[in-house]
Amino acid sequence: MATKVYCRVANCVHWDSNKCTAQEITIAVEGAPTNASAVNDRQTECETFKKRD
Repeated sequence: MATKVYCRVANCVHWDSNKCTAQEITIAVEGAPTNASAVNDRQTECETFKKRD
C-alpha cells in the first residue's frame, strides 16, 4: 500500500493538488550530516524538491 505524502509547496515538479507524486522522497536535517536529529520541523528540508519551470 502506498503512503500518502502531503505537500504545500506548489512550485515543486512533484506537487499535485497538495500531494507529492515523487517515486522516492528524501528528507534531511538542514545543513547536517546523515543521521542527524532535528529539534523542530523548521530544521528539516525536502531534498526531493525540484522547482517547477
